Amino acid sequence: MCGIAGIISSSSSNFDNKDILNLMSEEIVRRGPDSYGNYFDRKNLNNISIAHRRLSIIDLSEKGSQPMKSKNGRYVIAFNGEIYNHKWIKRKIDNIKSVSWDGTSDTEILLESIQTFGLKETLKLAVGMFAIALLDNQENKLFLVRDRFGEKPLYYGFIGSGIERSLVFASEISAIIKTPFFKKEINPISLDYLLRISYVPSPLSILKNISKLKAGSMAIFNLDNDLFNNKEKILSWFSLQELYSKNKSSKLNNENETIYELDKVIKTSVLEQSVSDVPLGCFLSGGIDSSLIASTLQNSTSKQINTFTIGFQNDKFDESKYAKKVANYLGTNHNEFILEPQEALNIIYELPNIYSEPFADASQIPTALISRNIKYAGITVALSGDGGDEMFGGYVRHYMVPNLWKKMKLLPFALRKKIGEIILKTNYNILNKFVSYENYNFEDKIFKFANRLKVVRSQEELFKSLIIDDFNKNLYCDDFLESINEFSDNKQVDLFPDLENINEANIVDKMLIWDSLGYLPDDILVKVDRASMFYSLETRSPFLDHRISEVACRISNNLKVKSNYGKYILRKLLYNYIPKSLVDRPKAGFGVPINEWLRGPLKLWAEDLINSDDGYINKNYLQKIWIEHIQEKKDNSTILWRVLMWRYWLFSNFKNIF
Repeated sequence: MCGIAGIISSSSSNFDNKDILNLMSEEIVRRGPDSYGNYFDRKNLNNISIAHRRLSIIDLSEKGSQPMKSKNGRYVIAFNGEIYNHKWIKRKIDNIKSVSWDGTSDTEILLESIQTFGLKETLKLAVGMFAIALLDNQENKLFLVRDRFGEKPLYYGFIGSGIERSLVFASEISAIIKTPFFKKEINPISLDYLLRISYVPSPLSILKNISKLKAGSMAIFNLDNDLFNNKEKILSWFSLQELYSKNKSSKLNNENETIYELDKVIKTSVLEQSVSDVPLGCFLSGGIDSSLIASTLQNSTSKQINTFTIGFQNDKFDESKYAKKVANYLGTNHNEFILEPQEALNIIYELPNIYSEPFADASQIPTALISRNIKYAGITVALSGDGGDEMFGGYVRHYMVPNLWKKMKLLPFALRKKIGEIILKTNYNILNKFVSYENYNFEDKIFKFANRLKVVRSQEELFKSLIIDDFNKNLYCDDFLESINEFSDNKQVDLFPDLENINEANIVDKMLIWDSLGYLPDDILVKVDRASMFYSLETRSPFLDHRISEVACRISNNLKVKSNYGKYILRKLLYNYIPKSLVDRPKAGFGVPINEWLRGPLKLWAEDLINSDDGYINKNYLQKIWIEHIQEKKDNSTILWRVLMWRYWLFSNFKNIF
C-alpha cells in the first residue's frame, strides 16, 4: 500500500519539478512511510516527474521499490495497492517466456504482465485494489488507472496557465493543493452534493478543475505538444452493469448450491488477501459481513487471528458486546476499544488532515479511532467486511423500499400528496404523542417520509429520495446560490445511471448497482481508505474481489433480500461457522451518537464554526437550525455535521485564502 504523485510540465516553465514533487510527496508520506522513490525524465518538451511513497507489505526489500521501470525500458509505473493473485500471474508469464525476476513484489509482476499481455488484458487478469500511474515511453502516453470498485483513490487535473500549465495527479487532493499556480476555487456543485449526501461524488472533487478518477476507469494523456490544450480520454475498463447483464441467464436459485459457490469463492478471496509479510488482523463488528470474514480466516489457520472492534458508552450504538461473543466463539485474539466523547473530540481535530477533501459521514470518527488503535497494536494489514451490503442487499433500504412501496401504491398519488402536506404542517410535539415507544430520530424520519409522499411516483424515486436530500435554498448565501445555478447544467455526475440495458432488472438489482457505483466508492471506501492510510494501516476488502461480485450478480434476489431483512444467503452461509443466536439481529450500521455529542462534548467546538462566516452558508438559517437542535426541538444533526465538516476543512486548509 502506497501513495503516488506526479507533475508533467512544459520544459519552458519557470519552476523546478523536483521541488514541487517533494512538496507533493510530503503530503502523502503517511500512505507510505517506509521509503521514497522518484522518477524524472524530459520528453517532447515536457518535464515528467513521478513520486512514490511505499508502505512495505510484500517483498520488504529494495527490489520492490518504485517508481519501477520495465525490463525493456518501455514502461515506468507508480503503483498503489495490492495484486492478490500476483503469483498466479507470474506462473502465467513463466509458461510463456523465461524471465529473470529481480524480486518477489507484485509490482514487478504487474509491470512484466503489462509488457507481456498489454495493459487492458493485465487489468482483466488482476485481482486486487489499485491506483496506477503508467508511463508508456514508446507511445508517449500516461495512463492513470483505478481499480474496479474504487478502493484506492486517484485525483488529477491541469493547473496554471501559459508556460506554467501542468498536469498533476496524486493519491490525495492535499498533495495537489501544494503545487504552485494552483487556483484554489471551490466547485459549487461539489459543495451542494456534500451538503445533501455527505460526500463529493466522482468524478468531481471539492475543487474546480480537479477530478477524481471513477472506479473501473482509466484516463489517457498524450504527452505531445498539445498535452495542455487537449482533454484526457476516459475509458471504462470494468462495468458492473455489464456484469449483471451478462450473468442474468445463469441465475443461482438453489439455496444449497448458492451457499457452496459462495463459500468457495469467499474462502479463495480471504486466503489470497491474508498473504502478507507483516502482521495482519481483522475488523470485527459482530455483524454478518465482518463475522463471515473473520470466521473464514480463523477456520483456515491453526493460529489465533487478531480481531478488533470499537464500542460506545451509549447502548443504542454499542455493538461491541456482540463482537466479543463472536470472537470468543471463534477463539480469536480479540481487542476492544470503547470510544468516549473526549476521544471523539481529539479525533475531530485530525479530521481535516485525515480526509484531505471534506467528508461528512459521521462514522468517520470511530473508523479513524479503530484504525489508529489497530496500528498502535502492531498490525499493518486489516481485513474488513466492506462491500457485503452492496453485493448482497444489506442496507435497510434494500428491503424497506419494496415493502413500503407496496403500501404506498395502494393510495392514489393525489391522496398521498395530501397526507404528506398535512404531516408537514403538524407540530413535532403533537407527533410525539402518537409514539408509544422510544424511536431514535423518529420526528426527523417521519417528516422526511412526508416529503417523499408528496413527490415519489415509483420505487426508483422512493430509493433516490432516501439517498439525496432535497435542495435547500435557505441554507445558502445569495451569491453561492447564483454560482450553483450557473453550474446547474453540470452533467458530470449521475448518481442513478439508466439501467434499462440490464435485462429484467428489478428494483433490488437497481438499488444494489446504484449503491455500488456511488455510495460504496465515494462514501464507504473513502471513509476507510483515508482513515486507515492516515495511520499507515492497509485495509483489504475480500467482498470486493470481482470473482465474488460475479457470483453475487447471479444470485436470485429472493436469496438476497427477504421481506424484513437482507443478506439472506450470507446469513445462511455464516450459520455454518457461527451459531445463529450470535449474529441474528437487526442491522445497526456503524452509527455514532453525533446528535447527543453536538449538545454535549462537541458543543463549544461546533458553536465556534456555526458562528463563523464562510461566504457559502446562510449564517442566520444555520444558527436557527442549531438552536432548534440544542434546545431538542428537532434533530438537525445530519445537516449540521455536514456543514461543520465543510467549514472545519475549509478553515483548516484555506483560512488565509478565501
